[in-house]
Amino acid sequence: MLEAMLREDGAAPLQQPAKGWLRQLKQVRRAAGTVRDLDVHRKLLEHWSPDENSPLEKQAGVLDSWLKGRRKHLASDMQKKIGKRQQELEQRQAAFLAALDSVALDGVPRSADAVALEQFVRAADAMPSLDAENLHDFRKVTKKARYVAESSGAGQEYSSVAKALKRVQDAIGDWHDWVCLSQEADAALNKGGTELTSSLGREVDRHFSAALRTTETMRGRLLGEWMAAHGKRPPASITLEDREIASGF
Repeated sequence: MLEAMLREDGAAPLQQPAKGWLRQLKQVRRAAGTVRDLDVHRKLLEHWSPDENSPLEKQAGVLDSWLKGRRKHLASDMQKKIGKRQQELEQRQAAFLAALDSVALDGVPRSADAVALEQFVRAADAMPSLDAENLHDFRKVTKKARYVAESSGAGQEYSSVAKALKRVQDAIGDWHDWVCLSQEADAALNKGGTELTSSLGREVDRHFSAALRTTETMRGRLLGEWMAAHGKRPPASITLEDREIASGF
């Protein structure tokens, strides 16, 4: 909801303290996110049961050991980073809250859904055609928009906008986890895991196709909500398929 608040009239005094606070939060999230990703990748490897007699599953065991060691190292680094930033994080938060108390926003703030839709449509306009090169970047924007949409639903049922954004984020995230695991297999096995890397490649392709299908469907629905709210047509760069889905929303 912070991002939605910063877009309102009269919020200029909040910009600097908010940036300082969010910068510290971003560093903490990044350190913790790396460790979380390794946990997810190890979970994916459970797709292959340990079996010393199977080359594929033996390679999966080697990769799992490699991921486990890397996680141990990064977890220690994460704890150090969080410890170093804890005091400044608290100070930045206090500075933002103090600034918030002194600011009176003009007019009626827009809803979280309205701000989230605006962010999403802007991203769809900038990336009308999605492929393996830009799909993860599209997910990053979707993730931010989702958190904005969910910010008004604490303890309540999330809106259709928040749910659609989460489906996009999850589908692309699943694909990206397999991509990362495939890259980690190359690093851990040093091109010696032909069976595993081939299997991982098939998983990457399968999840990429699923991510594109989900993203295109949800993008059309969200554009429909945006069109209904604004009484206008979507940007010219939006694909014909998205326009057709949106029109039938």
